[in-house]
Amino acid sequence: GQFYYSNNNQNALNNDMSMYFVEAPSTANEITMERFLLNKAKDDREKLWVLSTMISKTYYHNFVTHFIEAAFQREVYRKVEAGENLSTIDLNEIFKEKLEEFWGDSVKLVNGSELTWMRQPHYYMGLYSYTYSAGLTVGTVISDKIVNGSDKDRKNWIEVLKLGGSVSPIELANAAGVDMTTTKSISETIKFIGSLIDQIDELAKKLGMYK
Repeated sequence: GQFYYSNNNQNALNNDMSMYFVEAPSTANEITMERFLLNKAKDDREKLWVLSTMISKTYYHNFVTHFIEAAFQREVYRKVEAGENLSTIDLNEIFKEKLEEFWGDSVKLVNGSELTWMRQPHYYMGLYSYTYSAGLTVGTVISDKIVNGSDKDRKNWIEVLKLGGSVSPIELANAAGVDMTTTKSISETIKFIGSLIDQIDELAKKLGMYK
C-alpha cells in the first residue's frame, strides 16, 4: 500500500520514503491487525495468544533483536574503519559478545546463537536495523489513530503515504500527527507495551498458568 500510493503520486526521483520512516507503514498495519484480532478473540486463551504474539513477534523482534543487531553492526564498522580484516569467525565472535553483553547471565546461549546475525542480510544494507525503532514507534502511534481515532485521522494517513520521499522523515511523521523530535512518542509506545504485559499477566493468572 505504501509503495502503491507513493509511486502513483510522486515521480521516480522522490517516490521512495526515507529509511528512517520506511518501516512505519508496515508496522502500523501489523499492530492494527493484531488489535483487530484481539478485539475478535473468542476467549481468554485466544486473547493471550494474540497479546503474546504482539510482544514476541512485533515488539521484541523489532525493538530488541534489531537493537542487538545494530550494536553488532556498529562494532563491526568500528573495526573495519580501524583497518581490520574480518572473517565469518570474527563476526560470529563479535555477535556472541554482544549477546552476552546484552543478556548477561539471564539467558543461556546455545551453540549456533552466534550465527543469527546472518539471518537477514538486508539489515546491514545502509544501517537498516536502525530503522525499526523509529518505524515501530511511529507505527504504534499511527495504529492507535487508525483504531481509536477519527475518519480524518485515517484519511490523513493515506495522504501521508502519498508523500513518498518528497519531504523529510520528520516532516512525514509530523504530517501523520507524530512528533519524533521529542521523547513523547517513544514514551507512549513504551506505555502501550507495558499495558500489553499487564494484560498478559492478568490473563495468565486467570487461566491458572501461574499464581
